Amino acid sequence: MDRRLYGTVAAMRDHARITNAGGVSPRAMRVERLVRPYDRDAGSGLDLTGRLYGREPDTAALASALDAVAGGRARLLSLEGAAGAGKSALLARARADARRRGWTVLTGRAAMLEAANDFGVLRQVLAGLPPAPDGRAVPALRTAQDDASPFDVFELVSAHLFDVTAGAPVLITLDDLQWCDTLSLRWLAYLAHRSADLPLALVLASSPREMSEQQFLLDELIASCERRTLHRLTQAHLSRWIADVMGAGADDAFVAECHQVTGGNGALLADLLPALAARSVPPVEESLASIEDIGGAAVSRRVLSWIRRCGPEAPAVAQAVAVLGDDGELVLVAQLAGLDLDAAARAADRLIKMDVLTNTSPLRYVHSLTRAVVHAGISAGLRTSQRLRAARLVRDHYAEPERAAAHLMAVDMSSEPWALETLRAAADAALERGLPEQALGYLRRALAEPMPVSARAELLAGIGATEIGAGVAGAESTLHEALAIATEPSLRVRIGVDLAYVDAVAGRPLKSALEVVDEVCARLPPGRDELAAEAELGVFAAYTASADAGEFLDRRMARLRDRAADDARLTVLAGVVDAWSGARRGRDRAECVRRARSALETIDHQRTWELRLRLPAVSALIDAEEYDLVGDLRGIDGHFGHRQGTAGDATVAACLRGRLAYGRGDLKVARTVLGTALKHPSVAGTDGVARLVSVLTDLGDLDAADRLIREHAPAATAAPTWATAVFAFARASLCAARNQRKEALEGFLETGRGLRALGVDNPAALPWRSRAARCHALLGDGAAARALAAEEVALARRWGSPRALSTALAASGVVSGDPAAALEAVMVLDRTDAELHRAMALVDLGTVELETGAVDRARDHLQDGFALARVINARPVWLRAARYIKRAGGRPDLGRIGGVTALTAQERAAAERAAAGATNRQIADDMVLTQRTVEQYLTSVYRKLGITGRPQLAAALSC
Repeated sequence: MDRRLYGTVAAMRDHARITNAGGVSPRAMRVERLVRPYDRDAGSGLDLTGRLYGREPDTAALASALDAVAGGRARLLSLEGAAGAGKSALLARARADARRRGWTVLTGRAAMLEAANDFGVLRQVLAGLPPAPDGRAVPALRTAQDDASPFDVFELVSAHLFDVTAGAPVLITLDDLQWCDTLSLRWLAYLAHRSADLPLALVLASSPREMSEQQFLLDELIASCERRTLHRLTQAHLSRWIADVMGAGADDAFVAECHQVTGGNGALLADLLPALAARSVPPVEESLASIEDIGGAAVSRRVLSWIRRCGPEAPAVAQAVAVLGDDGELVLVAQLAGLDLDAAARAADRLIKMDVLTNTSPLRYVHSLTRAVVHAGISAGLRTSQRLRAARLVRDHYAEPERAAAHLMAVDMSSEPWALETLRAAADAALERGLPEQALGYLRRALAEPMPVSARAELLAGIGATEIGAGVAGAESTLHEALAIATEPSLRVRIGVDLAYVDAVAGRPLKSALEVVDEVCARLPPGRDELAAEAELGVFAAYTASADAGEFLDRRMARLRDRAADDARLTVLAGVVDAWSGARRGRDRAECVRRARSALETIDHQRTWELRLRLPAVSALIDAEEYDLVGDLRGIDGHFGHRQGTAGDATVAACLRGRLAYGRGDLKVARTVLGTALKHPSVAGTDGVARLVSVLTDLGDLDAADRLIREHAPAATAAPTWATAVFAFARASLCAARNQRKEALEGFLETGRGLRALGVDNPAALPWRSRAARCHALLGDGAAARALAAEEVALARRWGSPRALSTALAASGVVSGDPAAALEAVMVLDRTDAELHRAMALVDLGTVELETGAVDRARDHLQDGFALARVINARPVWLRAARYIKRAGGRPDLGRIGGVTALTAQERAAAERAAAGATNRQIADDMVLTQRTVEQYLTSVYRKLGITGRPQLAAALSC
């Protein structure tokens, strides 16, 4: 008879009787000796009546399946999910339910190392059967080496199973079926296809694994089941679980951290939460650090068991991934683990299927808690060795020193030359990316490596310079430590200059730092005049931030000229000092411009100390309002020798570009550019903050300006500095915009006191006198107002820059009621692109004319000021203009805001260049702008002119 026809219980029983009567060989009749398996539900600590969080739908599906079987219909369920998803807990819940119903419950669990054991899982199932009523033993299980077909065994075993249970319901649960042996899988498939009318519940649990013969059989078996996939628990599920286990509602941050470190894995959470509760850890944000500390010990046994189940190579691969972190490319993992690539790939694939590692490149841990367990399990000595090997592998593989340095940071010392080189290169790369704190970490770690004294002095000097650039404490002591062991003259000069800069920024006298510089210069061998000049110019750069600048100009300037006298090039560079000091004092503008221009054309961009002269030179040109010349000389090209490298240079350039945009009245661009600069506040400094505050104030965004003031207030200094003065001016301007007149007046006067101490007389730097004069006038002190205004007009005329003079004349006209001065304030701006200054001057002229009875002229000038202020978004100016227009009996004329007249000077300049055929890149270079800014200008031009693009531009501009 064809065995494939035995599809019913009766056929199975008949075949069994015939066989037992003597139809098969004694070998086939041998008794199977089975040992009853460990009761996996007893003593496990699992509360079978409790809640399975997040698995309520799956629990309901299991109960429904058992109900169907009780009604005489077979049900087959497959639970699929990663390790720890809750499959075993659901199987235990199903077994408990079946036992309460009085069913026969059979169970088995596969293991990876027993996958080659024929009938291994089936033996576990049969061991749970009660004795047969007639005393018959379990049929023998013939292996693949036996002669007969395994179908004989499948039929005998199945018949025996249903004879013993006498038609009562049976539940069979099988766990970790992905590791099941082939013959047991084939028996399960045989049983599944022949049990439709039997009271059988078959519940299988499996995790994904690599393709194999077993996987194909498993897929075929699962295809006949109702499939349920178990996903990771959500934070909502976890929140309820924490509340039940820990007896209190949890903070969102606590829930999120528990979820993050476990990845929502139910098994890890089942270990973690009771451990936290046992330690009385409150579920609040302050306890976040305890989660991983306590959790690692709680889940370690389970995690290491998962890894071992993935094969003998898996622990080495898991350790390698833990050590490599974000650098866990498979090729590096294999090398660090000491495996060939194929073996490492197979182990990694098993760990991915086990949901230990992510299926990504590089390999990463699914749960940070799992990585912490593996990493903690590596001995200290082995961990150090692996970290050093990882650093070298990563350095050679990626050629990115920062990636390798991350591994060196985890060990105390390597004693290998390549490690020191890697750390220093990583610090340079971090500075290039604008990350000074990270660079400092690499440099400080490098100090632990053995090196010659000269190299240690150089390293300490670099750390001190980086600390200065980052604005962190400790630079002075680091530099003194470097100075104590430095012998090379140029290094000692550099250290002395940096010490002078530290004192200058702190508002301290530079005497002690200058003594260092002088002592070094006195010991210079003959022929080192250039180094001596470098020292003096470095000291000058420090003085630019100091209240002692006058002392330099009075005492050291002659020494600098002497040192540079025999070198024409050094003489030109020394001209920066004259240009900068002239701009501060507001004297001989043309000569200042000439000297600054010559220096910018001479500076060697390969010499850091020379690059540092570019900032005072460009600042002098901006104070002289030579904006076009700055562009012609490419004065804002990002090279300033900043201590934070390229990122620092870019930030300095952004601050200067913001000053240019503000001077031209392009408030939106100024806000954007200065806001970008403040992403690196240690570089932008108080000056960058203060200038952005001024821009925000003129835009009318007073709340944003106030936030900057509160968040970036400079530290107190022993003496006035430029930073304290410019910040006081910005704060006073904000008070004035809020009509806080007394506070504004005191702030402007404070600015004046600081600038006078610094020797700064030029109103082009900060027009504090005209601002204070307006406050005096509003508070009723006309005499003080007129005196300050007259003083600023005289200083501005001496300097001769249009914007500074317009500002002074406008204030004088307002506080003195002088229409002629107010008119001149407008007239001096002819042929300039100072849109903000022009709008303010027009409104001031209108107010003065209104007060003197020239209502028609006043109304006309107020309307012009209103229209221009609206175009450039100077909200406080156009609101003020609108108020005075109404006083003059008119209404703001919005019709003036349109067509060519609505274009700002910058927009008009960009449009004219575009109409002439220039590209955006050419326009940006010509106007000292970014291409993005040019695009914004042209977009605004098209909108205002009502055109769609360049082809219509020339015609629209001619209208």
